[in-house]
Amino acid sequence: MRIASRWVLVELGLLALGGVVGWSAGCSGASSDLLLGGDSGAVLADGAPVLSGDGAATGGRCVACLTSSTCGSGVCAQFQGDTFCAPICGGGEGLGACTAGTTCALESAYNGAQVSVCVPDGNACGDPIGPSGGDSGGGGSGSGSGSGSSPPMCVPTSANCAGYAGPTTTASCKGCSSSSSTCQANGCYGGWYCNTSTSTCHEPPTGCSGGATCSGDAGGGTGTGVGSGTGSGTFPPITGTVGTTGGTVSALLFAIVGDTRPANVDDTGGYPSTIIDTIFKDIAARSPQPSFVVSTGDYQFSTAPPASGMASTSAPQLALYMAARASFPGPQFPAMGNHECNGYTASNCGAGNTDGVTDNYTNFLATMLGPLGQAKPYYAIDIAAPDDTWTSKFVFIAANAWDSAQSSWLDTTLAVSTTYTFVIRHEATEANTAPGVSPSDAIIEKYPLTLEICGHTHDYSKSGNKIVMGNGGAPLTGSGDYGYGVVAQRSDGAIVVDEYDYMTNAAVASFHFAVTPTGTLTE
Repeated sequence: MRIASRWVLVELGLLALGGVVGWSAGCSGASSDLLLGGDSGAVLADGAPVLSGDGAATGGRCVACLTSSTCGSGVCAQFQGDTFCAPICGGGEGLGACTAGTTCALESAYNGAQVSVCVPDGNACGDPIGPSGGDSGGGGSGSGSGSGSSPPMCVPTSANCAGYAGPTTTASCKGCSSSSSTCQANGCYGGWYCNTSTSTCHEPPTGCSGGATCSGDAGGGTGTGVGSGTGSGTFPPITGTVGTTGGTVSALLFAIVGDTRPANVDDTGGYPSTIIDTIFKDIAARSPQPSFVVSTGDYQFSTAPPASGMASTSAPQLALYMAARASFPGPQFPAMGNHECNGYTASNCGAGNTDGVTDNYTNFLATMLGPLGQAKPYYAIDIAAPDDTWTSKFVFIAANAWDSAQSSWLDTTLAVSTTYTFVIRHEATEANTAPGVSPSDAIIEKYPLTLEICGHTHDYSKSGNKIVMGNGGAPLTGSGDYGYGVVAQRSDGAIVVDEYDYMTNAAVASFHFAVTPTGTLTE
């Protein structure tokens, strides 16, 4: 389960926290610069600014954190698309105010605990993250439009429903500061409900009596109305099979599972087995059942290489994942995440690469890719109609095992013409410290793309034909809950994407949308 929202500064590895908190950290060579990094690597992309104590850009680079132990008197918190070292502020703890150029905001720490930190203004090191930010919602039984707000505004038609506290009910969520005029009694905002078992904010569940009416998921264009809808067209029954090397089916129907790891490094006992087991059982129970699952990376939080005298926790954590994954009978095709290298976004594993062959990397290849007959962390799977009226390829990029061989392979693979092209990569474009993100983006842009599927950020979001689904059990970011995605090929050829809540197995109303085979948004 997600760590309950609470103020436990000792758990976050914080040191002396009095007076005005400046930007500092215990990283080597950090001095007093603002250290920004992520579930993440040593540096961000060229040109990304380092903010000094007064918040001014210095034209340098942002550096990374993995846990709070490297952040000195700050905490490793999730915001702007990754996890960054940031100073604690305000929030009633008697801590200091933020310096110029930063704003005190309630965020999730790297391990899921809620903490107020000074966040740099202007998205200095990445785009903001949210529960369902993006463009058109598409489909549904109503219509709406928006300008980019997140979460969508919802008007509840019932006060509470099973397991959830409505906006006017006092509850344990801390999705906003109680001092804010927009913060509800349940600790959420925008009409969202509080999941009382996990203390996380959640869109008004569609499965409870009364439900809620939501305006369009923001971002221009026509969005969702009431309910999740299915848009135009129908979904035909699925015949045929997909195996570990691909297959033929009458229509595409597959699920997406995001990041799954414990909150703290080497905490095998805290592995989110219950969450991921529920997710795979939910997928298996769907009718019709998806033919296969794709996953977006980060199946472990393990020291790599293991600390002196300590056995690696990589294999036991991956074993727990595979035990839960066994609840779904079909094949699973996994992407490699940064935690399958050494945990940092900037890491690059594999023979001849900077970080070499770690235990995490070796165990990932053996445990998750070995059963598929894949010897490398990047590969492609072909699936087509029995009569070849349509074809598709699923291209899995390993941005944390990037080299010239993968670059050539990707160019050649994407050049093969197919009706549908799905690219699965752990990090989205914004997390460009990963060595393979920017180079693979340059190659992807040369060819038709139906849908890009990423993780890394522990939430779900969409922008055009690119989605992030990283909410498979890792400590959550934002107000979204754990869940999974379902992608279906409609009878008119469009590809429809939905997000489902893992507890209610109900569709998230604001996330439903559809794209054409070439990735254009459609109704």
